[in-house]
Amino acid sequence: MTPGGVGTGANALTFVDQAIEEASALRRWPVLVCIALAACGPYPRDISGTLDAIERDGRLRVGFAQLTAGDRPKAQQFVARLEAATGAQAEIDLAPMETQITRLEDGELDLVIGEFREDSPWMPRVAVIEPLSRRTVGKRVHGLSPAAANGENRWIALVEREVRDSAGRGGGG
Repeated sequence: MTPGGVGTGANALTFVDQAIEEASALRRWPVLVCIALAACGPYPRDISGTLDAIERDGRLRVGFAQLTAGDRPKAQQFVARLEAATGAQAEIDLAPMETQITRLEDGELDLVIGEFREDSPWMPRVAVIEPLSRRTVGKRVHGLSPAAANGENRWIALVEREVRDSAGRGGGG
């Protein structure tokens, strides 16, 4: 070894190679961090961009499905909350549940509000959110619930938050 502590010959080459490799890794680090941060983006995400479209277009497409006279004002109040949360104006359509769910799955609606049983056959097809209210029909409990397309996770999270806040259960936003 030389007096400076740097080896000679093959050892010196190894030291220089190691220093070059470490410097190269340090130069890649900021690039890797930028890629990682860009991949994070807004989370949760909407696979079809529902919330982004609502905010961009200022239009919230809602389907009411066979609401009772007592449920309609609750649904309208909830839609008003969503309008305030998104800055969008609601367009409300009235039709049977089957029609509204089909339109939701086809991307023609952003949300359906109607009565869903806890064992509803629609559960696997759409994201049925916690009920705004409940009523008993025979031995079954029906919930007046919003439903969104599966995978629209940012939109679903906003709707869930508004349901909780409308019932005074917190979660704020």
